[in-house]
Amino acid sequence: MTHSPAGSSVLGAALHRCRGMLVAVAVFSAGTNFLMLVSPVYMLQIYDRVLSSASYETLVALTAVAVFLLVCFGLLDWVRQRLMARLALLLNFAVVDPVLSGVYQGSLQRFQRSAGQPVRDLDTLRQFIASPPALAFFDVPWIPFFIGVIFLIHVWLGVLGVCSALVILMLALLTEWTVRTPYRSASEHAVSSQRFAENSLRHADVLAAMGMYAGFRRRWRDKHDRAVALQMRGGARLGVLLSASRAFRQIVQVGVLGLGAWLVLRQELTPGMMIAASIVLGRALAPIEQGISAWRGFVAARQAWHRLDVLLQRVPPAPTAGTRLPRPEGLLEVEGLMAAPPGATRPVLRGVSFVLKPGSVSALIGPSGSGKSTLARLLVGVWSAQAGTVRLDGPLISEWPADSRLQHIGYLPQEVELFEGSMAENIARLAEPDDAAVLAAARLANCHELIMRQPEHYDTRMADGGANLSAGQRQRVALARALYGDPVLVVLDEPDANLDTEGQLALAGTLRDLARRRVTVLLVTHNLQLLREVGYVMVLQEGALVDAGPAQEVLRRYMRPLQPLAQDG
Repeated sequence: MTHSPAGSSVLGAALHRCRGMLVAVAVFSAGTNFLMLVSPVYMLQIYDRVLSSASYETLVALTAVAVFLLVCFGLLDWVRQRLMARLALLLNFAVVDPVLSGVYQGSLQRFQRSAGQPVRDLDTLRQFIASPPALAFFDVPWIPFFIGVIFLIHVWLGVLGVCSALVILMLALLTEWTVRTPYRSASEHAVSSQRFAENSLRHADVLAAMGMYAGFRRRWRDKHDRAVALQMRGGARLGVLLSASRAFRQIVQVGVLGLGAWLVLRQELTPGMMIAASIVLGRALAPIEQGISAWRGFVAARQAWHRLDVLLQRVPPAPTAGTRLPRPEGLLEVEGLMAAPPGATRPVLRGVSFVLKPGSVSALIGPSGSGKSTLARLLVGVWSAQAGTVRLDGPLISEWPADSRLQHIGYLPQEVELFEGSMAENIARLAEPDDAAVLAAARLANCHELIMRQPEHYDTRMADGGANLSAGQRQRVALARALYGDPVLVVLDEPDANLDTEGQLALAGTLRDLARRRVTVLLVTHNLQLLREVGYVMVLQEGALVDAGPAQEVLRRYMRPLQPLAQDG
């Protein structure tokens, strides 16, 4: 089984695939820069030939040629701008799926705390590449060409041009040196404030009910104001350097005219040459000044590129499709499992081993914090183990591709989340709903009547996170989602946490139906009513499996500790 390239090569490889368009932009930039000489040559001919000869025919001919060439210049400049916009779009299309995969994996493994930031970074990168200032990078290599043209006019004007370009270049380097740190810090604080606001406002009802809004606002303002202060500091420094570069360029324009006039008085230069040199020098210095003006956007794009690169480096390579595995029977084998939640180093599970036979209905019990939810996530492939294996009918759980998990594995987490879309789309796991399969899953979960009481039945749209349903209703719809597609393995983590008596009775009926269907079920619960429906019970304490056996025997030993209900964190 081969793997696709991942990590830092993703952005570089995407840019490398666009090299043909980059070459095209460079070629069109060569044409536009060469045609930049039209205006100075036209002025040279007007001052030194037309005015001295008073030839109307020459004036008309020169003007017609100049207009034609400038129209060509405009077309070439338009084409290269369109090419840059196309380049930005192609780069976006090339990396949008890896970035989305990075956001998904980062959220799953808990190393990417803001799901929206990478998307904003991709937008920032695309917008900068498509913006006119980005073309300045293709114009900078032409500065020596224009300086050379000035040397051809007069050596002293060329020396002035070289010195001016060096000063402007030093200002650009000074800009990079002075604004990099505040802008980078401002970006980090801005990301932190956005992440804090996103995470906090997901629980706005808690903020309101417990009077926590003032504290939230104070903490957010501290982060936000710090980001603004750093951005203002960087902007102030950039403004000083930008004003200095503009003022210096005006001084250079005056200087070249003054030096040119002195050379004209010494009869070493013609007035046309003086004007032409002034125009050419202005064109030579323009890309550097444009770069300084666009420095803020460039810094933002560079930071966005860096963050995306770091994110993609942490994304594991995606396996290519291998031989399609047959439908499993539901044999779950766990051996020597040692694991910790992503970002943690201390194992939560220590040497857990067990086997669940196909069609068995088993329960996992134990005190809060013993690792039951961590184990549930490992069994369905959400997290990876530090050591040990989880196998479904032989292959590792991670070797089953996503489409097979859609068909063969069902999972109901503790924290139920429904997604934007209809009830049918949520039950169908955001795939194109199969009406018969959706109805079958809803009936198996005993929530068909609940759905039929909704305004548009299965077409009822979910509010944000399923806010238009109660917690118990969301849990029953999520149970139907876990049962969609006739899975062979179903893992239910505290499925009764928000259920009323009616819901618990319905869930007990679902467990009996799953047992008749020969579906392998692992139930994480402390509900004695549900524990009567299982045939095998395992006890987890402090990350170790301390007891396992027939349900009645294990429950007889642990009946008293099981009486208080508890939930894993």
